[in-house]
Amino acid sequence: MRDGTLDDVVDTWIRRMVEEHWGRTPGDNKAAVYFALMRAAGLGLLRTHAQFRPITDYREQLAVLVDSIRAGLEAPEEAIHAIAEVEVPSATELEQDATEPVQVPEGEHASYWAKDTWRKDFLTSFSRSYWDMKDYAVAAGRRKADFIWDVAEVWVVTAAQALVLYAKDDRQRWFETAELLRHYADLTEADGLRSLPWGRWARFAPKNRRPKP
Repeated sequence: MRDGTLDDVVDTWIRRMVEEHWGRTPGDNKAAVYFALMRAAGLGLLRTHAQFRPITDYREQLAVLVDSIRAGLEAPEEAIHAIAEVEVPSATELEQDATEPVQVPEGEHASYWAKDTWRKDFLTSFSRSYWDMKDYAVAAGRRKADFIWDVAEVWVVTAAQALVLYAKDDRQRWFETAELLRHYADLTEADGLRSLPWGRWARFAPKNRRPKP
């Protein structure tokens, strides 16, 4: 990878797939890889739309994309420009949350979401993703310990940005987000988050460990 960006990761992944299936006609192999990715993306889009419609309505954008690809087989440069201009619709889940009643879907375990269990599970999942980011340190020419510190800054800003993204000019929402950051900053300064009920230390504290048989 040259710089560790998402595009670079995808390019590297595709290049490896092409190399694995290399033959006498490398162009056809590369096209086959892109087609396989498009097919997977199409299936994912349809399944997601079937589950969450009408939130995930991409019909207009998809029509433009399909037409551009069809035309691009004859005029690639024009199609590449047209596809690059297609905008992804902004999500509306949070807007619907303001009008629709909040309830646990039928068949789900309400107790799971009512307690801190889901927070612990999410924390574990997010932690794995976060630590995976250290592998980009080599591409960035940095020590892993230093690079992961900078990644933490991006993650914190990402979470705050997501919370205020749909708030527009709602300064009360901005204030509440800042208070959230201050709260965990205070806990971090006080005891390194060891008192966080659903944090790592609480989960692996001696009192929560199962006794040995």
